[in-house]
Amino acid sequence: MPKNDWNDAQTAQAWDVNGDSRNPIRAEQLDILVSVLADALQPDDWFVDLGFGSGKVEELIFSKIAGVRGIGIDMSEAMMKLAEDRLKPYRGRFETVARNLADLSTLQLDKPIRAAVAVQSLHHLSQEAMYAAYQWIYQTLEPGGVFLLSDRMQVASAAQWTLLRSLWKRQDRLYHSHVTPHEGDSFEHHQQTVIDRGDYPIPLIQQLTWLQSIGFDAFCLHVHAHRALIAAVKPAEGPKVATTE
Repeated sequence: MPKNDWNDAQTAQAWDVNGDSRNPIRAEQLDILVSVLADALQPDDWFVDLGFGSGKVEELIFSKIAGVRGIGIDMSEAMMKLAEDRLKPYRGRFETVARNLADLSTLQLDKPIRAAVAVQSLHHLSQEAMYAAYQWIYQTLEPGGVFLLSDRMQVASAAQWTLLRSLWKRQDRLYHSHVTPHEGDSFEHHQQTVIDRGDYPIPLIQQLTWLQSIGFDAFCLHVHAHRALIAAVKPAEGPKVATTE
C-alpha cells in the first residue's frame, strides 16, 4: 500500500469522505475530546491543532463551544483548502500555519494557548520528531493547559494483533466499517502495511512515559483496540521541559 500523498487534491478529498470508515471509534473519541475542551476553555481562549487536515475537528469544536478560537498547523495545501471551505461559517475564529509537524522547534505562536489537540496526525512522525513535538507542545501551552491526543497506537506483537483482529472484526460488524482489511491478514503483513503507509505509531505506555518525562501529568481518557485518547496536563507550576529522552 503506497504512502498517501496529502498534497494531492483527490487523495485529500477521498480521505475527507471515507477516512472514518477505517476508524469507527473516531466519533466517540472526538465527542469526548470536545466535552473536555468545553469545560477547559473559556470564550476567547485559544487552542492549537497539530495536523488539522480538512477542518472536521475545528467544525465540531466551533459548533459546540462558543467563542473559542484556534490555530491550525498543517503542510498539505489540498487539505487546508478543504478546511478553508468547511470553516467559512467560522471565519475570524481560526488561523492557519503552513508547517511540517516534524519542524516545530522554531515556531512561536503569538497567542496564549490554553489547549492543544492532535487527531490522527502525529503517528506520521518519526519517534524523534514525535518526542520533539511533545516538547514543543509543553513549551507552547500556558501553565495549566491541556493536550489531547487521539491517535493510533502500535500493535507490538503477534499476540496483540491476534486479539485486536477480533475487535476489528467486531467493529466492522457493528459499524459497517473497513478496519480489518486495512490492518493486514497477519502480524507480519500488518507491520509492513503500517510501514508502507508511512506510519510510525508507538505503544500507549511509551506515549504516556514520554509525556510524563517532559513534565506533563499524562493519562488515558479512552482506549478501544489500537486507538487511544490521551490527556496531558501542563502543571500550573512544573519542571522545565526535558531536552533528552
